[in-house]
Amino acid sequence: MSTLLSKNAFSAVKSTVLLATVMLITATPLQADEFKSAASVTLISDYLYRGISQTNEGPALQASLTLQHQSGAYLNAWGSNIKFGDGSMELDLSAGYLWQLNPDWKLDLGLMQYRYPKGDNASTEFNFVEAYGKLSYQQLTVGLAITDDYFAAGVGKFVYWSADWNQQLSNQLLLQWHLGYNQFANTLEYKNFMAASDESDQGYVDWSLKLQSSQFGFDWGLAYAGTSVDTAACATLCDNRWLVSVSKSF
Repeated sequence: MSTLLSKNAFSAVKSTVLLATVMLITATPLQADEFKSAASVTLISDYLYRGISQTNEGPALQASLTLQHQSGAYLNAWGSNIKFGDGSMELDLSAGYLWQLNPDWKLDLGLMQYRYPKGDNASTEFNFVEAYGKLSYQQLTVGLAITDDYFAAGVGKFVYWSADWNQQLSNQLLLQWHLGYNQFANTLEYKNFMAASDESDQGYVDWSLKLQSSQFGFDWGLAYAGTSVDTAACATLCDNRWLVSVSKSF
């Protein structure tokens, strides 16, 4: 993973995900009575995005709303408070298609826009759009997300590789494993992203282990997460930490 996808390969992957998503959604006749909605609210001790705290190690209140057609086409909106820059909120909007290939395999293709109301401007360049794809076999999911213009000024092409595994320990206890690699175009853009002059890598690893249980109508979570970022570049927001969360689905 020492080099980013080539320019042609990068463009091909992004175009393929975009074209496939649009074709699957537009080719499906959508009837109003074939939609279902789902929502959730979560309170968590710290909002980590790809291993890095977005709330300056403080708590976050998050909400999600999904509208899904029985064919697999869906729209989703997700929001959270943040604590950096001039804004105070992150709003993620996504559209995609979840394809159940067979009882064991499924494929999820989509586009997501990350928005930072009142926080994005010509100097910060926080807003960005990602194309993503996730392939799942039973409880194992591997993912790829790519963008031409990643979060923050001075950062361009970016690829995120991920693997997630849900291990059912008992009827009421689930263990979630996560591993991700954040790959930047070069060392300079990684330095720009980290706002650190002493970084010599081209990316970093993020990981987490989470125990989740459903009790009294709520989902309770206890997680331990961290990154491979050098403490000299990110001493407090990127280090290992415990996370506690409670959420309610509707």
